[in-house]
Amino acid sequence: MGQNGSVMAKQNAKSHLAAAFRWSADAETDWVAILASAIGMAAPILLGAVTGWLAPALSVAVGSLLVGGVGARGGFRAQAAALIAALAPAAAAAVIATGLAGHGWPSDAGVVVLAGLAGALAAMGRPVSGMAIRFILLLIITMAVAENVPDRAGLLLLIAVGALWMSALSLVLGALARAAGQRASPEETAPPLPLRQRLARWRRALARLSGWQYALRLTICLSIAGLLRWLWPGHHLHWIALTVALLIEWQIDAFPVRTTQRALGAALGVLATGVLLIATPPDWLLIAAMGVLAGLRPLLRARNYLAYSAVMTPLIILLLDAGQPPDAGVLVDRLIATLIGAALVIATNLVFERMLAKRG
Repeated sequence: MGQNGSVMAKQNAKSHLAAAFRWSADAETDWVAILASAIGMAAPILLGAVTGWLAPALSVAVGSLLVGGVGARGGFRAQAAALIAALAPAAAAAVIATGLAGHGWPSDAGVVVLAGLAGALAAMGRPVSGMAIRFILLLIITMAVAENVPDRAGLLLLIAVGALWMSALSLVLGALARAAGQRASPEETAPPLPLRQRLARWRRALARLSGWQYALRLTICLSIAGLLRWLWPGHHLHWIALTVALLIEWQIDAFPVRTTQRALGAALGVLATGVLLIATPPDWLLIAAMGVLAGLRPLLRARNYLAYSAVMTPLIILLLDAGQPPDAGVLVDRLIATLIGAALVIATNLVFERMLAKRG
């Protein structure tokens, strides 16, 4: 029995790793999203480097990142609706983060409370859940940026410029693609429920533990992340919260493939950033690399989340560190923080999976 269990465990581990490295060839390549993400990220940074205003340009690039990845699928109306759905949580996250950052532990407590509220709203179903999850992730990213910028009002303005720049660029490229006859097939989505039915379903969901499980797992992990950050303030442990926001999903899976993909991808991304640190490339090459990484985001997100994580990690690191490769100690801190965040997600998944199983 023990030997059979060992064999089964090895087979499960192999299939888990195979799923982590599996490349999806079915996803449609959205060239509008790829070009908009690449140009939207690289252009403001290049302009900032040429004019000597690199730091403000990187803040504009953060705004571009917040709404990047929206393609032209479904025509102009569908693209505009997708951009609005991306802009709304991004705007809310940017405004709140710039006001909340820099106040010590109350800032972390505020993130936990807001993430918990957004997590409860996610029980309302699509598209609210998508916007709520996006808000949580963007809130944490913008908080990390805002903590290192004294002029919060100026930062908010630059982020808004970046978000609007990316939105306009996406619309222009989408219009050009449609004019050239490259019409993407529309997404097949169910018609939205009326507000009254959505609210009734939301109340029914919150009457059960299953309706609260996402918000509870999120708040528990983020609370532990904040506690660890303030116990060891000399380390860059805000990366734990970012990892948690990326990995926790609505559906509970004790050992999700995405967690493995995120951990391995982050490790590869940290190693790539370390190579960049040793190589010390010229500014133009660094800017080109950031544009390429940004352009790969929408493609890799649809094809393989491990590769997507490996691309996103150095991109976010370079943006948070004002475009300068950080020292080796910072990279090690962020790798450790990624592993801690993944462990927190797995632990809470296990606990809540058992709790929900007992409740039937």
